[in-house]
Order: sequence, then C-alpha cells, then structure tokens
Amino acid sequence: MASDLKYAKIKNLLFGLVLLLLLLSWIEQNSHFIRLKPLGGEQAIIEKSPFTASNWRSGVFQEGQEAHVNQRFGLRPFMVRFYNEIFDRLFDEYQAKGVIMGKDGFLFEENYLLAASGRDFLGADSILLLADKLAFIQQNLAKQHKQLLVCLAPGKGSFFLDKMPPGYSRKNLDRNHPHFVKALNQRKIPLLDVQTWFLNLKATTPYPLFPKTGIHWSSYGEYLVADSMIKRVEELAQKPLPQLQLLSIEQDINPRDRDDDIELGMNLLRDLPDFKMAYPKFRIVPLNAGKTAPKVLVIGDSFYYGMYNWGMMEHVFVNGEFWYYNHERLIPKMPASNVSELTNYASKVQEFDVIILLITEANLPRFGFGMIESYLNKK
Repeated sequence: MASDLKYAKIKNLLFGLVLLLLLLSWIEQNSHFIRLKPLGGEQAIIEKSPFTASNWRSGVFQEGQEAHVNQRFGLRPFMVRFYNEIFDRLFDEYQAKGVIMGKDGFLFEENYLLAASGRDFLGADSILLLADKLAFIQQNLAKQHKQLLVCLAPGKGSFFLDKMPPGYSRKNLDRNHPHFVKALNQRKIPLLDVQTWFLNLKATTPYPLFPKTGIHWSSYGEYLVADSMIKRVEELAQKPLPQLQLLSIEQDINPRDRDDDIELGMNLLRDLPDFKMAYPKFRIVPLNAGKTAPKVLVIGDSFYYGMYNWGMMEHVFVNGEFWYYNHERLIPKMPASNVSELTNYASKVQEFDVIILLITEANLPRFGFGMIESYLNKK
C-alpha cells in the first residue's frame, strides 16, 4: 500500500513537472520574461499563413501555422541548443550543415577540407579553359580602359593542414589553387594571391590570420587584405583611393565580428575554447578635394562581406557595388536586388573602372560564379 502511494506521488510529480514545462514555454512565448540569447546562423523568418477557404481546404494554412508556431514557441533558443548539445556530447554529431571538428578543437566546413585535400579538383584542362575565357574578358575590358583583378582568398583547410581531421589529409592530389595561380599568371591577369601570401606570413605574423572556430580570415587578416586590395586597385586604375590608417590593435580571448561564425551557427549551450584574436582599430582617410576615385565592382563570396559591412564599399570604393556570388546586388544604402535583373550584363560591368573577382579556395570549382558566361553572352 505504501509503495502504491509512493508510486502515485512520483507519477503526480512527473506530470506536474511536464505541465510546468509546458506552461513555462507558453508563458515565455507570450511575455518574454526570460532574456535568451538569439540563435546564430541564418534564421529564415516564417510568417503566418493567411486564412482563406482555399488555404484551409488544401492544408496550406495549417502547415504554415504549424511552421510559424514551431519557430516561435517559448524557450526555443534554449531547446535548440540543448538538442544540439546532446547530439554533440553523445554522438559527436553537429546539427550545423557541413561542420566538421578537426584536431585540437579546430572547426572546419567540409568544402574547405575537400579543397585542401584536392578532392574537388576541376582538372587542368578545365582550369586552362576558364583562364582563357577570363583573359579574353580582360582584354575586352582593357580596350575600354577598364581593369580586372582576381583575388584568391585563402581556405582554412590549406592554412591549417596540421589541424585537418585524418579522413581529409592531403594525399598528393592535384588541387585547384596552384593550377589557377599558374594559369592566371601565364595570361598576365592581375592577381592578388592571398592564400600564398598568408601561408608565407603564418610563421611570423604577430596576430592570427584565421580563427579557431570561424571559417573566414580573421579581422586582422581582413584588414591586411583590405589595405593591400586598395593599393592594387590604385595601381591598376592609376587613380587614388581613400586610405586605411591603423590607430591601434586590441586583443580579446572572446571572438568578435565573424571570428566564431561556425560556432555561432552550431548553436550549442557551451562556448568552445578559442585563442586570443586581434582587432584593428582604424580610420578611413578620405581623398583630398578635387581627387576622383575609381569606380569598383566586387564580384565575390562571403570573404568580402566583412569589408562590405564595415563600409569598404561606402567609404573607400565609393559608388561601387558588391555582387554577392554574382547573384545578390548590394549597393550601400539601397535595397538589395538581383543581378539577373540586369538587362545587359556586360554593359553594366563596363561601367566600372576596376572589376575584382574575389574567390576563396573552397569556391574555385565555381570560379567566377557565372560572371564569365554572363559577360561573354552579352546578356
């Protein structure tokens, strides 16, 4: 009898606990009395589906409402992090797509490991063909006194070969990067090879060029690249640009900006260990009155996004544009639009004095992001 009573108390206690958790979630959803850290990474906003007779009969309304509620239920950030933490601790599985843990806690995205190991090699003939087409475009632009610059951003896998997981170790396979460097140099296409530059700097740099838990170059590395890019554009265009003036460098064990972007996208409960990073403080020195800066177009991937965010396109490459993956057209202080909406692609490109193709190692299989084909098709 006593055991039955004890068993009933346990059941009631568990039922009450579950009910409390459900109520807590509902109360938090409606009152937001708990301040929760928002989830990292891209979070698509799911709006409520409009109620119509057609949507009700087809199930669109019900499905939309379910997705909307699932995204906004109380304590969701904590629950997502708790779920991800359990899978990480128990099964060594990460819910962030493509994330792989290397040696000593270094985080990678798989496409950078594939690039470093040579598993995404395009083939020498394909790379030569791309370089030939780009050389034709360069010559066409040069006739109109326009300049082309290719910037090869480094890949974290190649930078930290010793930290790559064993399954992705380099096995003397051909890789895209050295073939592109050779082909571009042979055709005398202006090149800013940041990957080789960073590897040469690695042993002597006073501050990290790559973070431990992020995928992009560090804030310090980004500053170095921005400064070099400005000088190369000035050299090509034979026109001056605003300059970056370094004021100081702060160091912090807690990553800032994008220095832990992989970890943020993993959405774990705990913070992963990092090493001390450097954060340059600088001012942009404007041009003297009467000086005209070249108009710059950057067609590239997310390695340029940090520069765009702190105002490179607004205060240095003034009146320039950033075509993100040659898809999203970004112009400071203007709504984003789609590059595919341009009526004449080649003519639009020719409006700029300098065109920069910025591509990281992991994206070399998509070299140009369709820019070459679009330009040659004259669309």
